[in-house]
Amino acid sequence: MPHRTDRGRKTFQQVAVESRLATEEEVKECLATQEEERARGKQPTPIEEIMLRKGFMTEEEVKAVKTALERFAKDEEKGEPIRLGGYEIVGKIGDGGLGTVYKARQISMNREVALKVLHKKWLNDEEFKKRFFLEARLAGRLSHQNLIQVFDVGKDRGLLYFSMEFVDGETVEDMIERDGPLDVGRAIDITIQVLRAIAYIKKHDIVHRDIKPGNIMLTRSGVAKLGDFGFVKHKLESAIATEGEVLGTPDYISPEQAMGKENIDWRSDQYSLGCTLYHMLTGKPPYEGSGSAVMRQHIKADLPDPRTINPNIPDSVCHILERMLAKDPDDRYQSEAELFEDLELVKMGHLPSSVRIDAGRSTIIRAFKIEKTKAQRAKGELELLREEVKKLRMMLKIAAFALGFLLLTVLMIVFYWR
Repeated sequence: MPHRTDRGRKTFQQVAVESRLATEEEVKECLATQEEERARGKQPTPIEEIMLRKGFMTEEEVKAVKTALERFAKDEEKGEPIRLGGYEIVGKIGDGGLGTVYKARQISMNREVALKVLHKKWLNDEEFKKRFFLEARLAGRLSHQNLIQVFDVGKDRGLLYFSMEFVDGETVEDMIERDGPLDVGRAIDITIQVLRAIAYIKKHDIVHRDIKPGNIMLTRSGVAKLGDFGFVKHKLESAIATEGEVLGTPDYISPEQAMGKENIDWRSDQYSLGCTLYHMLTGKPPYEGSGSAVMRQHIKADLPDPRTINPNIPDSVCHILERMLAKDPDDRYQSEAELFEDLELVKMGHLPSSVRIDAGRSTIIRAFKIEKTKAQRAKGELELLREEVKKLRMMLKIAAFALGFLLLTVLMIVFYWR
């Protein structure tokens, strides 16, 4: 059983600073206020109340920190590891399909890391243990600025873990949930960075199979880093793969993945990246429903026009989306260079250079043509209406002239007979 450190439980200010909801300077100012109160013989005001009073934190932020403190306390009561191998657990970051990720300190190097620990429920499952080590071994071989770097893998007191680069930032999913759809330029920039990571792992015969906003971290300087290699496809994975096995997240899964096909390649990751771009631009994935319903839609449903959600998406971006999200891999971009070129052109405000997908197979084009046809029909009806108005005006003029002539005749007859 992992043993605990004697550092004690976390304080409000520690969690606030670690969560980037307050700065060290703000904490020092609040602590100084407490010292002044003690010096006057008063009971110090709780630091969270001082934070609120000084405007350093909002009520929602204070509530979030208190919730985190309660979670840490519960984790300790449940026996969650505080120290594992050469790592000291700082706090919980999140849960994945295979394991829990903690923020930790590597004691020997005195550096912050992210520590992924295999869920206890999988410790007796040989397949999951093999997949966990496969993720660590494959990711440990890779080194790229747009990939999260893996440092070390190990086992301590029956728990399996590996450490990786700690990214001081947030996921794209978190950013969308907080701010809504991203502007086109930002979304394209993130897509280009993740595509660089895809192109790099492609050279190592790796297909990620789980590209999504939740697996893309953004540093404070805006660098996108792809992580979570738990579902990778590689020749090493063949030893633990199950025939017809479907791996991936339904909202972003490619049609070939959803059908359990084995011969998938980087174009499957391209499709998932396309779903991610769609999500970044609209605030939600292309399809909705249960997991199985969404996968069926990926296989055969038309792609919803993203402009019905966000009218500001340029036609040039729709061009790229329809290529990336084509049902047939042969209709997608066949090389990373071709996709890079189109993304860069659109980012600079130009039209993509690739040939547009056949309109008969493009939902977006088809929807655009329908709207264009409606507009043309409305224009034609307006022209007919104008002609009718012209005719009516002419008839009114003739009627007015006839009426005037009739009145003049009547007046002349009356005058004559008088």
